[in-house]
Amino acid sequence: MKKQSLSIFILLIAVAVLMMPSSGFAAEKKMKDTILQLDYTPIKMDIPPCTVKIAVVKFTETNPITQLGQSKLFNYIPSIDVGTWMAKSVLSQLTSQGYDAEYFETMDDAGDNFIVTGIANKVLINRPGQMEMYYKVQLDGMVTKDNKLLFSQNYTSKQEKGFANTGDNAGKLMAGLHDTFSMFLPQAVKIINDNN
Repeated sequence: MKKQSLSIFILLIAVAVLMMPSSGFAAEKKMKDTILQLDYTPIKMDIPPCTVKIAVVKFTETNPITQLGQSKLFNYIPSIDVGTWMAKSVLSQLTSQGYDAEYFETMDDAGDNFIVTGIANKVLINRPGQMEMYYKVQLDGMVTKDNKLLFSQNYTSKQEKGFANTGDNAGKLMAGLHDTFSMFLPQAVKIINDNN
């Protein structure tokens, strides 16, 4: 009886030892989440002067953007809601250049001001291979007043980088906002001035 128990015990240990490496490998292959600290630093843009207050409203998202892409090891997760990031970046850009602008969560909160808002269509990092990365920021920029759409246009910024030049992922996405805002904001402010 003791011999049979000892054999079963040895067999169980052997099975456990054999299973450990495979579960270790499975853990290595599992994707890890890495949080990208989405931020915005204003740059100088050629935007026309404007004397009226501008309400900046949180961007909506075509589909909730809970992941910004992935590499072979990581899922890139946004540190904040993408719609909030885009709107607060617009606010930061406008206030840095002296405009009277204020952030609101909803259109109703913004009242009868001219509203600059939009739709966050895509914010994406893609690393298809070891030596290349792609970045994409796509949004619809809009201007409204009194529940009337005055302006809407789609803007896209794409970048392709060799691995040696990828730099900071969050910084590349911010550069995508710089690209899109440098087209969107001058048009938005011109529309506001034309309808004031």
